[in-house]
Amino acid sequence: MEDLEERALRSGPITPRFYKRYVDDTFTILPSDLTSAFLVHLNSINKNIQFTMELEANNSLAFLDILIIKNPDNTLSHTVYRKPTHTNKYLNGDSHHHPSQLATVGKSLFQRAHHLCDAEHLEDELRQVKLALHQNKLPVPRQHRRSRTKPPTVERQPAFLPYVKGVTDRIGNILKRASIKTVYKPHKKVSQFLRPIKSNIPLQTAGVYKLECECGLSYIGQTKRSIGTRVKEHIGDVKNRRSSKSAVCEHALDKPNHFIRFDKPQILAREHRFIPRMIREAIEIQKHPNFNREDGWRLSNTWDPLIKNLKSQIQQTARPKDTVSAFCVQPERYSRHQLRN
Repeated sequence: MEDLEERALRSGPITPRFYKRYVDDTFTILPSDLTSAFLVHLNSINKNIQFTMELEANNSLAFLDILIIKNPDNTLSHTVYRKPTHTNKYLNGDSHHHPSQLATVGKSLFQRAHHLCDAEHLEDELRQVKLALHQNKLPVPRQHRRSRTKPPTVERQPAFLPYVKGVTDRIGNILKRASIKTVYKPHKKVSQFLRPIKSNIPLQTAGVYKLECECGLSYIGQTKRSIGTRVKEHIGDVKNRRSSKSAVCEHALDKPNHFIRFDKPQILAREHRFIPRMIREAIEIQKHPNFNREDGWRLSNTWDPLIKNLKSQIQQTARPKDTVSAFCVQPERYSRHQLRN
């Protein structure tokens, strides 16, 4: 952006009277009849960086959180900008929060008013802030407080406590005597206890999968793309009889009674990382009777007791518990171990 600005201002059709930028928002003052030409010039420098323009309306223009107003004498004044959809809704004073957290709302609004408003608009903004605090049953902070020199204290680790009115605030007062600052955490919201509304689409993840055949054998595979995409590729191999490319196609064409259950693919593990996914595939190949051409990732002998135990579980129950994932969460350790072997 700095390079683009330098070229734009150096070669533009006009030099703006005022030009300031914050990240990707710019505030520019230039003659109204040349605004469109200046915008075209900016967009002609780099096709990947395109600008849009908002002109002043009613002698005012919003820039970030500030409303800049043009006075009749061509001077500029400024105040706090609020969107038309603003509803003055803040933290409610009757909610179960520590009084210091409730007081912070008014304090921050008053500080914003003093920082963004000029003397002409400050009183109106403070009046609007007080109205919003009263609507939300929040305390109005004191505007004039004497500065007091705090006694030196020892820097200690703060204590984080869930706020329970009448309990943890008393504990905080006791800790304050020992120069321990207390940070009160609000309780969980109802939404945090509920399951997310958006459900995961099946087969739209990377991981390890299994395709069963009616003969009793199965194919174990892994993919870094979505499992659904990989299953479609297997179906295409069978339709086009690409037996040299696909072990699934070779098995399906071996005998007439081999019917691959493409309608019921099973996700054995959801895993995006490469090494844990390869280890999990190798374990699943050794667990299940399969028609894979290869055994996958070469496992060390330390996995033999676990795999033997998993095979015995498969023989005892049709739905064994997933006891593998806990051993696949540290890929670097197992990869180093395999390199040594």
